Amino acid sequence: MINYGKLPDQLPAQFSISGEVNTYWSKDSIIALLGFMGLIFPLGMQFFRNNDPKKENYLKFPNAYKMISLAVAAVFDAMLVLTVAYGLDKNFEAGKYAMVAAGLLFIVVGNYLPQIRDNYLTGIRTPWTLSSPEVWRKTHRFSGKMWLLGGLLIALGAFLPRGVSVSLIIAALLIVIFPPFVYSWLISSRSKS
Repeated sequence: MINYGKLPDQLPAQFSISGEVNTYWSKDSIIALLGFMGLIFPLGMQFFRNNDPKKENYLKFPNAYKMISLAVAAVFDAMLVLTVAYGLDKNFEAGKYAMVAAGLLFIVVGNYLPQIRDNYLTGIRTPWTLSSPEVWRKTHRFSGKMWLLGGLLIALGAFLPRGVSVSLIIAALLIVIFPPFVYSWLISSRSKS
């Protein structure tokens, strides 16, 4: 790496919800970990896909699977770039750009959620979605919208004052977790009535 010698011995390992550095690790550990995660995560997804009891369903959403895998790997790669940029310039607002990257990840996943078919690796896996392809389909159509909204809130929060930003992140996480869970239960309950 060209700038390796210019980096401090310690680089950020974790940013808080408000974008401040919480933890530092040695630069070798951070570079190795983030570089490794960007490479190994797609391979790990492929391993779990090959061992998924519903692996035949992956043939029904190859583009969505590839894009989600690529987006997750890209976020790890972006975190490596942001961490190195922060190490070279302490005034670089890495936390802000990390929030944008996280928001974009949610947007990409939300865009592809409606295409995903039932499986045990990717998607909203509740007891109700896993027991019914119809509940899975409806839940993922609904959840895609929630994830898009959550991603927009997170990305927008990067450009707003800290208190507002933290509130938007919390709201986004609540939006992507609870409504899909409740919705899958409601759809399942209605289908049994």
